[in-house]
Amino acid sequence: MSRLERILLLTGVILYGLLVVLSYSYVDLNLTLSQNHTVVNFISSMQQLGYYHRPVATLIFVMLIIFTFSIFILNLYLIYKRKIRLKYLVFSTILNTLILIFAYPFLSHDLFNYMFDAKIILNYHANPYTHRPLDFPNDEWLRFMHWVHRYSPYGPLWLGGSLLPASLGFGKFLLNLLTFKVFIGIFHLINSYLIFKILGKIKPDYQLFGTAFYALNPTLLIEGVVNAHNDVVLASFILASIYFLAFNKKILSYAAIISGSLIKYIPILIVGWLFRESTTDKKNIERYIKWSLATMIVFTYLFSSFKISVPFVSAGATQVQFQAWYLFWTIPIIALIPGKNLLILGTAICFGASLRYLPFLYYGDWSHADTIQFMQIVLFLPLTLIAFSVLINKLSFFRK
Repeated sequence: MSRLERILLLTGVILYGLLVVLSYSYVDLNLTLSQNHTVVNFISSMQQLGYYHRPVATLIFVMLIIFTFSIFILNLYLIYKRKIRLKYLVFSTILNTLILIFAYPFLSHDLFNYMFDAKIILNYHANPYTHRPLDFPNDEWLRFMHWVHRYSPYGPLWLGGSLLPASLGFGKFLLNLLTFKVFIGIFHLINSYLIFKILGKIKPDYQLFGTAFYALNPTLLIEGVVNAHNDVVLASFILASIYFLAFNKKILSYAAIISGSLIKYIPILIVGWLFRESTTDKKNIERYIKWSLATMIVFTYLFSSFKISVPFVSAGATQVQFQAWYLFWTIPIIALIPGKNLLILGTAICFGASLRYLPFLYYGDWSHADTIQFMQIVLFLPLTLIAFSVLINKLSFFRK
């Protein structure tokens, strides 16, 4: 690698290493990760920062988001200028993933629910669709669990797959946490590979840039590797469908969509577009990608705005608020579309999505007054400003 690439690699290691350290500021006060005296002292000192000096901790988080996005944009620029090569992108993607696997999932508690759902099956020999964490009141994990009243909202393929890391955890909480982080983090690497291969087939000149747009994106790294949301797994099946169709493996493409729908139901929404392209004599992969993206954008809006019952849950579940990990439904697809304005807008909404956590970090919960308004502003203000800038540039062009 060149000297510039080594500097960028080291910068990424430092920034994401600092994010890993910061993550332990928010370890639940009822959770003991280790009995080791050094580890206990480290976590206790970090908890002092996260729980008792919240403004300082929040400022550190904001600065890390700003710096990681600055490096991300710089990486994209240098790739565009052909000053960064594939070897750097591979090393950077793998290294960032490895580092962030060791972060505590400080912005979400969903990972603990994944772990407990698997525990219900393996330890209690019960069904997560009919039994909740709350149904096992003597379990010590309940001390730090959230959403203990809900049944599993995930599909059977996810529950089955989660038994692998749970089995490798041997019933030990810390080992379970690590195996789940590794298991889910691997899918970030899989997605990066799939995007690279798809673009190599349909847009070779854009291959490195589009892959970097996904693989080095700070929001996706945080949501997929730090917080370990299973939406990164879902994205793998959507991308696999596109990959198999691009290489004319239609049956496998359908299998990917069906499998993804058994993790979360979302991929089934694009099966109509797959049917159209797999049955026509003039298959158009780019058309399939664009219609899939349009469908995912509309669904993300509807799901974030209206109460929608979730399959696989006997009592149903609802969600009426945009969450940063929903970007796994759209950003990996955007990475496949070479378009400057679309990529700029995608970057802006990722940046705003990461800042939505500020009220939680600053106040310690989501119930503070004006929190919803703040989250809406930080999500849409960067998007609106950039959209307005793009519009002005277009108008200036026509005046010429």
